[in-house]
Amino acid sequence: MYDIIIRGARVLDGTGNPAYHADVAVKDGKIARIGQRLSGAERVIDAAGQVLAPGFINAHSHQDMVLEEDPLCACELEQGITTFISGMCGESPAPVSRRFEEECLRAAGVGQVSPESLAARYDMGDYFRFLDRPWGANAAFLVGHGNLRAAVSGYADRKLTPGELEEMKTLLRRCMEAGALGVSFGLIYPPGSYADTDELTEVCRVVAEMGGVFTVHMRSENSGLIEATDEMLRVAKASGARCVISHHKATGGKMNWNKTAATLSMMRQAVEEGYDVFCDQYPYTASSTGLNTNIPDSMHALGTDELVRRLTDPAQREALRPVICGKKSSHERFSYTMIGNCATRPEYNGRMLNDIADELGVDPYDLQCDLLAENRLNVTGIFHSMCEEDVERVMRWDRAMFGTDGSGKPQGKVGHPRLYASFPRILGRYVRERGVITLENAIRKMCYLPAMVYGFSTKGLIREGMDADLVVFDPETIIDRATYAHPELDNEGISCVLVNGQVAVQDGKATGALAGRTLLRRHD
Repeated sequence: MYDIIIRGARVLDGTGNPAYHADVAVKDGKIARIGQRLSGAERVIDAAGQVLAPGFINAHSHQDMVLEEDPLCACELEQGITTFISGMCGESPAPVSRRFEEECLRAAGVGQVSPESLAARYDMGDYFRFLDRPWGANAAFLVGHGNLRAAVSGYADRKLTPGELEEMKTLLRRCMEAGALGVSFGLIYPPGSYADTDELTEVCRVVAEMGGVFTVHMRSENSGLIEATDEMLRVAKASGARCVISHHKATGGKMNWNKTAATLSMMRQAVEEGYDVFCDQYPYTASSTGLNTNIPDSMHALGTDELVRRLTDPAQREALRPVICGKKSSHERFSYTMIGNCATRPEYNGRMLNDIADELGVDPYDLQCDLLAENRLNVTGIFHSMCEEDVERVMRWDRAMFGTDGSGKPQGKVGHPRLYASFPRILGRYVRERGVITLENAIRKMCYLPAMVYGFSTKGLIREGMDADLVVFDPETIIDRATYAHPELDNEGISCVLVNGQVAVQDGKATGALAGRTLLRRHD
């Protein structure tokens, strides 16, 4: 009668309600029945003493950047994630314009792509058809504002003309009609950072008109955090669009810590006024992005080749030093900086930049420039400049979701451990060990809340008729083991993950099953 019965679990249905004991039967990719002492299945999974939850939804992922080369998505599956939302921070695989093809691919954060993939990226609908194949996990997409801006004006550091703005809005409508969930902004990354508040509002009016969502990596998460939050709340209010503030945090050291008390108050006030505002976060006190963000936004309009030349030329490099370091010494400027992923120097991954420079007997500023030039600006940094109080404060907000903010590489685990361990870390360290939030609330934030925010009507809940995306884990042992130096260490406590009714993870390891699919925005 059934394909699988999960027997004897403590069921947390995703709503935040208390657990109950039940058997859950799966048939044809759906939850067929919930009851007691069910029988008649090809396979029975004994979940006695464990929790059964809906598959976790990664509310902030960049897995789209490597999806074609890594269809298994093991970095998502092995932490219980069955659906990821990508196209974040202004970067998405499509659209690409023929007029500004190189600029669009640069805005998307990708290098070379196959001719077949490139041909599909000229239109979001064509790209979704290109992705019409099974994946390890379900994949959903926003369209990156950086792509949209690059498609109409390249990397021009200026206000768009009225014609360009209308062209960009038309392109966004077409992307959302094809199935994109909404738009994402990356306001520290050119060319998206060249947009003013009026442009963002006009874009979000289209999102509101189409019933979508906008997410935003704000202009500042450090000294200008409060002002940046105010800007995006003004955009949400002026446009009427649903807003998700991405990876909400306070970075940049002690002078900025605890600013989330003010920003969360501002967001709560917006909600009380009737606006739809949410945020997501990852459970670490270190952020991560490209080291090339140290280069002023305006200079990115020069193009990669010219920037590499300037970083290599001694006089140009020295002229850039006060722009990057300000009045600080090199060691002060880079005191928070760790190398996350450096292709030419993998031995540096997981090490502090200052420590490497001291070992080599070189200036940390010069070392940074050398690494950026060697890798054509493509070096990831990890920045240890946050505090636990802010992480926990954001986590307690009832409208905060969880995400990894990363993309796992198929050739091995490198970079920030959040890519591989965020969800077990929350359940092990912040729920069980610290009691920051309850287990029931954590599952709500991982399941039903993002499903509701992004419009996944058949996911995020354990109900008969819902998709059989399910996670079986031991709440007493689930924990992350990945560290900044050793992100390859596996999580513990996840025994089984189902994606659309197929076993995708067994005993903590991906089985190789490709049962996920591309999720498109509903038009009703």
